[in-house]
Amino acid sequence: MSLKKQLERYKKHLKHTAEMESPEISAAVNDLPSSTPVEKEPLLNEALQEAAMGLDATVKEFEDQAMLLKESVYPLSTKHGLYTFHEIYNAVDLWQEHYSQHPLSSHGLAAEDLLFFDTETTGLGAGAGHMIFLLGAGRIIGSDLQVKQYFLPGPGHETAFYYYFLKDCQTLSNLVTFNGKAFDWPRVKTRVQFVRDRVPKLPDFGHFDLLHASRRLWKQELESVRLSTIEEKKLNLGRDLDVPGHMAPFLYFQFLKSPKASLVEGVFEHNCEDILTLVTLYIHLSKLLHQKVEGTAMEQYQCCRWLFQLGFYGEARSWLEAHLEKVQMNKEEHAHWIELLAYTYKKEHLLDKAHHLFEQLVLNDWSCNYKLSEEVAKYYEHQKKDYEKALFFTKKAQMFFDKTVSLKGNAREHEQEALQHRLDRLLSKNVL
Repeated sequence: MSLKKQLERYKKHLKHTAEMESPEISAAVNDLPSSTPVEKEPLLNEALQEAAMGLDATVKEFEDQAMLLKESVYPLSTKHGLYTFHEIYNAVDLWQEHYSQHPLSSHGLAAEDLLFFDTETTGLGAGAGHMIFLLGAGRIIGSDLQVKQYFLPGPGHETAFYYYFLKDCQTLSNLVTFNGKAFDWPRVKTRVQFVRDRVPKLPDFGHFDLLHASRRLWKQELESVRLSTIEEKKLNLGRDLDVPGHMAPFLYFQFLKSPKASLVEGVFEHNCEDILTLVTLYIHLSKLLHQKVEGTAMEQYQCCRWLFQLGFYGEARSWLEAHLEKVQMNKEEHAHWIELLAYTYKKEHLLDKAHHLFEQLVLNDWSCNYKLSEEVAKYYEHQKKDYEKALFFTKKAQMFFDKTVSLKGNAREHEQEALQHRLDRLLSKNVL
C-alpha cells in the first residue's frame, strides 16, 4: 500500500486518538499531508537546531547532511519492571555455564557486546518509499545503560543518519531485538545499500530475536505476544500515555512539514521504552530458561520442550522429573508434561520408563494423539514380542488417527499407510 493511501486510511482513526492525548498532536493530525513528503526541501538549519533543543538532542553533520542524536543514560541500579539493569550481567553469566548452542545463548560474549536495538519506520513495507526514521540502540557502558537514538530529519539525510549509527556500533557483536530478524535489521541492510560507499561497513552481527522466544513460551498463555502485552503480563511494566506505534509515521510526516519537537517527542519516548524493555525481557527469558525464576506450568513446559527440540535431552528430563509433582497444573498441562518426559526417556534409550508413561497416557484417556498409541504398539511388538497387545494398541492408534483433522493430503495418506502396514504385519503373525 502506498504511503498516500496509508495516510488517507488512518487520518480519521488518528484524529480521535490524538484529541485524547495532545491538542498539538491533534492539530498535526488534522493537517496530515495527502501525499508522500519525500520531495520536501531540506530542513533549515535553524529549524533543525530548535527541534534538537526541544528533544534534548544534538545536530550532527556529515557531508552537508544532518541528523539528530539523543543520548539517555540509566544507571545499572535502575529497576525496570522485575529487574535492575545490572542483572544483565547475571543473565549473560548463566549462558557461559549451560546451553551454549541455544538460540538465545550469549556464550562467549560479555554484556557489553550486546546491542539492544529497535527502529521506527514510515511503514511496514520494504519498498523504496518506506524509510527508517529513528534508530534506537542501547548498550552497557561502564556502570550505565546508554541509549542512543538516531533521528533522520529528512529523506535527503540518510548518509549522515547511517554514518553516525554505524560508526558507533562497529565494536559490538550481537543484536537483541523484538522481530528484528524479519523486520528491523533487513530494512537497515536495505537502506544502507543506498549509501554504502560513504558510511562504515555494516557489522556482521549475531542476533537474538526475542519475539521468537516469546512466541515459544507464551503464545498458548497470552492473548497476543505483542511487546506491550508481555510488558504488562510478564514483566510488571506499563506505559502511561504512550504514543501508539501506528501513529509514529504520521507524526513524522508532519514533522517533515513543520519541524517541531513536540510532534515526535512521544515517538522518541516510545522507542526508548522499547529498548529498555528488551534488556528486561532478555534478563527474564535467560532466568526462565535456567530455572532462576519460578515460571508457570506452561512456561516451564515450553522451556523443557525447547531444550528437548535442541537435543538437550538430559537437561529436559531432569527439569521435568524434578518439577512434575511440584508445579501446579491442570489435567491437560499434566498430560503434556508426562508426554514430553516419555519422549525424553525414549531419546535416552530408557525404553521401559518411556513405555510406562506412554501407556499411562493412552489407557487413562489423557491424550487422543495416535502417535502415543503407536509408541506403545512398537514397544510391545519389538521389545516384548507381545503381538496381541501390539495389535490392540495399533487398532487404538488407527481409531485416534481417524479423528485427527490436522493432517491433510500426502502427509495423511503416508501416515495411514504406515499404520495399515503395521496392522497387516501383526495380523500376519496370526494374532487374531
